[in-house]
This record gives sequence, C-alpha cells and structure tokens, in this order.
Amino acid sequence: MSATASRGTGIVPGTPASLPPVGRGAEIAGLHETFDRVRRGGSARVLLTGEPGVGTSSLADTFCAQLAAEGPGGPVVVRVAAPAPVAGPDDVPVAYATADRLARALDAVAAPGRPTSARSAPGLDEALERVRRGPRGPRRVVLVLHDLQHADPASAAVLTDLLSRLCGDGLLVVATATEPDLLPPGTRAWWPWLFTEDTAGADRTPAETRTVPVAGLDAPAVAAFVASRRPAAPALGPGVAGRLAAATRGHPVHLALLVRGLPDDVLAGTAAAPPWRDLPADVALAVGALRPVARRLLGALAVLGEPTPLALVERVADLEAGDVGDADVDDLAASGLVGVARDGARVVLHVVHALVRAAVLAGLPSEQVGTLHCAASVAVGGRSGFAHAVAGSAGRPYPALADALEESATAETIDHDEAATRLLWAAELSPTGAEREARVLAAAVRLVRAGAPARLRALEPALREARPCAERDLALGLLLSEASDPQAHTWLEAAVADPDAPARVTALAAVLLGTDHALHGRGARAVEAVARVPELTEEPRRREQALVVTAVGRAQQWGPEAGLEVLEPVLPSAYGADAAVIAGRLHLAAGRTAEGYTRLREGLDRVRSGAMTTTGRLVHLYLAEAAFRTGRLDEAEAEARVGATTSQQVGSAWIGPASRALRAGVLAVRGEAAEAAEQLRRAREDLRGSPHALGLAMVRISEALVAHVLGDHERAHRVLGALADEPVPPLLGSPTAPWRVLRAEVALDAGHPAIAAQEVDGWPGFGTPLWFALARQRLLGRLAEHAGDDGTATSYYRAGLRLVEADPEGAAWCPAEVAAVRAAAGALGHIRGRRDAAADLAVARQTYVALGARPFAERIGAGSAAAPDVPAARTPTEHPALAAAAAAPTDPSGPGTSSGPGPDGARALGELPPVDEAESPGEHASLTPREREVVRLVAQGMTSREVAAALYVTPKAISYHLGNVFAKLGVTSRRQLWGRRF
Repeated sequence: MSATASRGTGIVPGTPASLPPVGRGAEIAGLHETFDRVRRGGSARVLLTGEPGVGTSSLADTFCAQLAAEGPGGPVVVRVAAPAPVAGPDDVPVAYATADRLARALDAVAAPGRPTSARSAPGLDEALERVRRGPRGPRRVVLVLHDLQHADPASAAVLTDLLSRLCGDGLLVVATATEPDLLPPGTRAWWPWLFTEDTAGADRTPAETRTVPVAGLDAPAVAAFVASRRPAAPALGPGVAGRLAAATRGHPVHLALLVRGLPDDVLAGTAAAPPWRDLPADVALAVGALRPVARRLLGALAVLGEPTPLALVERVADLEAGDVGDADVDDLAASGLVGVARDGARVVLHVVHALVRAAVLAGLPSEQVGTLHCAASVAVGGRSGFAHAVAGSAGRPYPALADALEESATAETIDHDEAATRLLWAAELSPTGAEREARVLAAAVRLVRAGAPARLRALEPALREARPCAERDLALGLLLSEASDPQAHTWLEAAVADPDAPARVTALAAVLLGTDHALHGRGARAVEAVARVPELTEEPRRREQALVVTAVGRAQQWGPEAGLEVLEPVLPSAYGADAAVIAGRLHLAAGRTAEGYTRLREGLDRVRSGAMTTTGRLVHLYLAEAAFRTGRLDEAEAEARVGATTSQQVGSAWIGPASRALRAGVLAVRGEAAEAAEQLRRAREDLRGSPHALGLAMVRISEALVAHVLGDHERAHRVLGALADEPVPPLLGSPTAPWRVLRAEVALDAGHPAIAAQEVDGWPGFGTPLWFALARQRLLGRLAEHAGDDGTATSYYRAGLRLVEADPEGAAWCPAEVAAVRAAAGALGHIRGRRDAAADLAVARQTYVALGARPFAERIGAGSAAAPDVPAARTPTEHPALAAAAAAPTDPSGPGTSSGPGPDGARALGELPPVDEAESPGEHASLTPREREVVRLVAQGMTSREVAAALYVTPKAISYHLGNVFAKLGVTSRRQLWGRRF
C-alpha cells in the first residue's frame, strides 16, 4: 500500500480511521533483513518515500542508530542531507551543493584533508572506495542520502551517475524522498528508477533495489513514540494508541505536537480525550498559548525560514535584547513548535518542521508577514535579503527595489540563472507594463544563455504576449527547437534578422539557429547561420559555439572528417566542453570507436568540472553508444539510463526516446526481451507528441535489432528496408554506419541474399576501422556460403582473423565482432572437419559470456537445436555476432549475426558443454561481485585504465581489486587471466 493510498481524505474529529498495515517495527526489520543480505555479499539500494513529515528521515536515522550500537565491528555509516532551498520565490539551488556535502562526508571518514571531486561520480566513487577499504581491511558501508527531492540539478546528475553504478560488496544505500506525486508542480523526480527492481542479466550481479512507501505510525509505533516523548507519563491505556494514530494519521509531526499537551489521565485512558483537530488547528492552539514576546519571535523565525541565531530573530521581530528573557526562549522550546540549540552564550532557533512553519505563517496577518519580510531583507542582506524584500512587497510595485534588482542582475556576468531570477523579481515589482515586459524579456535572454529551457517554458505565455523583438523571437525559437517544432528556425531567423537587436542577442540567435539546422540535418544552412558570429561578438564562449556548429554542419555536408578538421586543432585550448563532445561524436560517426570514446570521456570530465556546455545533455547518450560498440553492456545501459534521466530534467524532446531506444538494444543483446520491448514502447510514446527525425530513426533501428535477436528477421528486414528507402539523417548515411551491417545481416537471415549482397557491395574495402573490416569479411563469407562456395567463405573468415592478429589493440575495442568472425569460421570449419573449429567456437562463446550476451553464447553450442528460433525460409543458421559497432545514438543497431553452418540449419555444430558449465569454476567462488567484474574485463585484455573508465573508478582501485584476485586465484600476472572465463 502506498503512502498516498493510506492517507484517505482526512480525519473527522472523534472518528477512527483505517491504519496502514505495516508499522515502524516491520519497516526497520525490513531494512535489517536487507543489510543482513548485504553482509553476506552484494549490495542494495533502498528508497524510503512518503508524504512530507511522515518520518522517512527519522526511520533511516533509527536504523542507523541501531547499526551504530554494534560498536567497532559494525558498518561505517555516512549520512548526508540535501540542503533545503532557502525561503524565497523562484529560488535556484546552488549547483553541486548536495554533491559537495557528500564529498565532505566521505572525506571526513576516509581521508581528512584530502579533497574529493564533488562534480564527478568517479571522484565520489573513489572516495567511497577509500571508505570501504579502511586501514584494517574491507568494511561494510551504509550510505544514507536524505531528501533527494532537494538535490540541485547538477548534484542530481552526479548522484544518478554514481548510484546507477554502485554494486560493490558490503554496500547499502538508503535514501529518503518525498513521494513524487506530492512534489510542487513542475518538480522533476529524477531518482525513482534508481530504486526499481533491477533484473539480473548475463554474467552480472545487480544491486538489490526496492522502494518502501512509508505510511504513518501504527498503534505499536505510536505507543513507543509517546513513551519516548513523555517518559514520565503513565503507560497508554487500552485503545489510546489507536485513537491517537487515527487522530493524527500516525503523522509524527502532528503526534509530537499533540501528545506534548495531553494530560496524563487522557494518556492513561481514564479521562475523555479532547476533540481531535488537524495539524494547523493544533499549531494555532499552541501559538495562542505562547507569551507575547515568544509569539513575536516565532513569527519572525517562521518568515526567516531557516535556523537563525536569536539575536537576528530579535532584530527581525523589532525587539531589543532586553525585551527577550530566558523565559521566552523556554516558552518556545516547551511549545513543541521550535527547537533550541545552545552553544555557550549563543542560541540558535529553528521551527521543528516545514509543515509547522507553514501553519504558523498561515495564522499571521498578511500585513505582519510583509513587515517581517521587509525587516528580514535589511537584517539578512545579499540574495536572501532580495528574496525577503520581494516577498515583503506582496506583489505591489516597488520601483526602487526593482531598479536595484535589475542593476545587480546586470552586474552578474557568469551565473545567468541567478541573473534571470533577479530580473523576474524586478519585473514583478515594476510599476508599468512596459518596464515589466522589458525585464521579462531580459530574463528570457539570460535563461537562454543559461541553457534552462524548463524555466524558460514557464515564461512562454508572457513571451507570446510581448511586443515583437529579437529577445522574444530568440526565446520562443529555443522553446520550439527543444520541442522539435519545425517552426523554430522561423523564429530564430527573425531574431537574427532584426536590425534593432543588440549584437550579443543576434550572435546568440545565430548560434541557436545553426544548432537547430544541425539537429535537423541541414548542414549547409547551419554553417551559413553562424558565419557572422565572429564579427558580432568577441565573447569566447559564443565564438566557440559557432565553431562547433560549423564543424557539425560540415560533417553533415561532407562527412565526419570535414568536421574533425575544424575541431581537432582547437581542442587543447577549448573554452567549454562542446568541442570535445562533438569531436567524440564525429569520431564515432567515422567508425573510430576508441578515439570517440576517449574524446567523449574528455568532454564529460569537462562538463563535470563546470565547463560551459550546451551538449552536456548529449554526452551520456553518445557514451552509451561507444560503450555498446565496444561490448561494455553494463556501462552502455547505465549511460543510457542517465541520458534518459537528464533529458527529463532539461525537457528534451528526443534525447530521452533515443536513450531508451539504445537501452532497448542493450537489453535485447542480454536476452531481456520483455524489458527491451517496454523501453521501445516508451520511446515511441515519447516521440508521438513531438516527432524528431533522428529519434525516430534510432527507435526504428532498435526495433529491428530487438526483432533480429528474437529471431523475427523478416520484420527486422522490413523495418531497416523502410529506413533505407527514406532520407537518412546526416551521419547515419555513411557507408560504414553500423545499421548498414545490421541490414545486410538481417537480409541474409530473412532469405534475401541479393539485398544483402547489394548492401555489402556498396561498402568501402580499404581504409575502414577494424570492426567494419571484420564485419565486411564475415558477411562476404556468409554470402559465399550461401552460394555454396565454402572454400571462398573460409578464405574470407581467415582473412578477418588475420586482421585481428595484426591489430590486437584495435581488436580489444571490438570484441563482439571478433567473436562473430570466430563463430562463423568455427561453424564452417566444424562442417569441413577442421580440428581448430571447436577452439574457434569455444573462444567465441567465451567472449559472448564475458560480454554478458548470453543468448548469443547459448546459440553457438545449440547447433540445430536452435532451429525453432529461426524462420524455415531462411538459408543460413543463426550465429549472432554482438557487433559492437551496431549501436549508435544515430544508430542503436546492436549486434549482427555471423554465418551458420549450412542450409536450413541442418549442419550441426557438434556438442559443446552448456554455457552454465563453462562460466565459473569452483575456484572463482571466492571472488566478490566487484572482483569478478574487474577480472572479467581484464581477462578480455583491457588495461587497468580502460577497466577503471568502464567501471567509473580509479586505476588505483582496479589495482587494489586485482591484488585480491591474484591472491585468491594464485596467479602472479594479468596475462595468466587472459582468455579465462569468469
């Protein structure tokens, strides 16, 4: 039962209410059961969610206190709370605030004085690894993250990245968050998917994940709660706990306030209970019982909205130091409304909960609230002072303050989000409509510069009512471009053409116009749009953006190499992250996976270090492509999930569907067909409202891949045939585009060899990346087999294997295509009686098992038993190759298939042991899941740096795990691990 379902419609005084069936004892016991499983190995993530104030944080803290009671032998507990936003309209949280808190908390435990990079998941992962290692060996760790709903967007991206990868032994993550349905309108819940069930794929051990809806306290928990708050009171009488739970819905905030004032005989059940009230009424009753000075202090404290020293509260309440005595402070503390912290002579007050604060403010006259806000603006100063001044004006014109806000916004040249907030405040206080409109337009430009379409969208009604001008056209053009609206370029062209526009606005509009053209494949128009930018502005950021757009436009016109000629010379001195991200994308489009992966990692590092970017939301999608191409399925799925989450945060119309389509390809390769189909369904649904050519193409390619993996080759052939018959988005039309390999593959498997031959004949034979050369040799061999020329087919397969032997470093970047060639050569060799055929098949299957592509590994040894998965009309038997080349953001086409042994699957492959028998010998049982993950990648020939990049840890952490592996397996060199199965 969810917390929402258990709330009902409220409590009528004097009437009972149904109680949730799960109590605090059961919830805490469930956490302990989860941690007991973590103690035995593995990891878990648990989300505690419910309505505000229901006690998710106190539940987590109680659990942690019980763990701490275990003493030195217990786990290490690291607790962090996302800072709640400061009271004020349109508050913009400080970037990386939550991540900074987590970094400091980890450093306090692991390495005091050694700063951790809060802006990168690898930095936090390394710090967490230091906590887990400890000076006396590995330790179990409980990481508690309170109030995820308050995490700023920058921290949300880092935490998403971090949590999606945490799966080390002995690690439990407990998070708390408000139920998404109860968040303020417009708030994006970025965290729920991190705590949904994670299905185990081939050769991977996922973290246990679950979400626990926390309802109100049940009767036993209420009895324990009252005993803790009123230890001297008599035990609760029969039925009293149930009545209290009904009166408060078990809500701890309301319960704490209510039981504080109940007489002992009421608690004992010997006297009648007073009429039950709701929380606001009980707060009003408690406020009315305060002394006059204490009541004034409480009003000022509620307006301030955060823990505040008593001296500052006195100033806001317009009280002198001599007006406030100890009795007034004690009165506040005794009321249950205010918490009091004393540090020597210093006293700090805070309202006990946001719900109590809201009730206090609701009981104050609006004139008094305005006066207190004005006093707070003078007392506090700075940004918070501005916020209080705006709130104190209560929407009335305030020309002097509006001018001051506009002046401060103009002086802010870096934080455009903050400048936009101040301009919007100034607009709210402007005395005339013209001034208000001018300031809204200025704020819109700042939000465009900040890359904040979600905030900008809230201004859309006002922008559409504004006078025609470049600022209006610029902002509306960006919103339409984000929604993939074909009218976007019309608005942006109008902004560029406006002769009265400031040069900086014209330059910004030109960059956005070029970007929109590039996103829709209009390369020549993109280059033309940004041609004037260098003469319009000296701003390095804008000039670099124009350079990136020029590179993309040229790549769309003349191929990726033309774009790289523009970008590569400026990468070392690039101002932002865009140049590295786009260079990585162009390398991938050219088929150079290693170079693309390296550049994308560089771009992501720049994004995390705070470099300016407009492509940061794309980098995870592109990294997912690169990881998929290289067979790093876990990494590919994690990056795709982060890409989908990022798109939800920024409101992108196509990045989310593209990320889901790519994830569907990963899931299909693992054999998780049902989840792959669900991801495709969601991707299609997302694109229905705002179709985007690139997003639609990616969904089609993933649909073909999923159908291909499931054996429905005819459907895959139809989907890709329709794609080939239409105008293909730029960078998808290259002869070496991975989806073309998939198209030839499915054409053969569906019984259309002529179409496959036509496709392969159009491919270049020289100067191509290794993965593509291997795919070409393999498919030429398949075509020769289909023609009955086994000798020629063998020559093609052996030529492919010679390419692998000549370039082992390149082969490490395309392990799936190498396995596909070996599978094809082994299948044909077995038929022809070659003694080395079984070895080729075994190595191919080992590679598929190591990559996590279990269905493909199983089919290698299945022989003709796999025939039920294959249409009877097809000529060759299926041996899928997990072609690492077959997934791209422009093309999530996933793996291809290698040739089979003969007509209609009749040529059996011979008997090989089942995959399960080949995976993990008994000597590997002592390895932890993280050690198995590391050694599996090392066994494929990857370096420590490559493994570290794949797993989001440092090379030092990999060395630590390898040391444990060597000791457990009795090996002394990583070479002894190569080719082994783990």
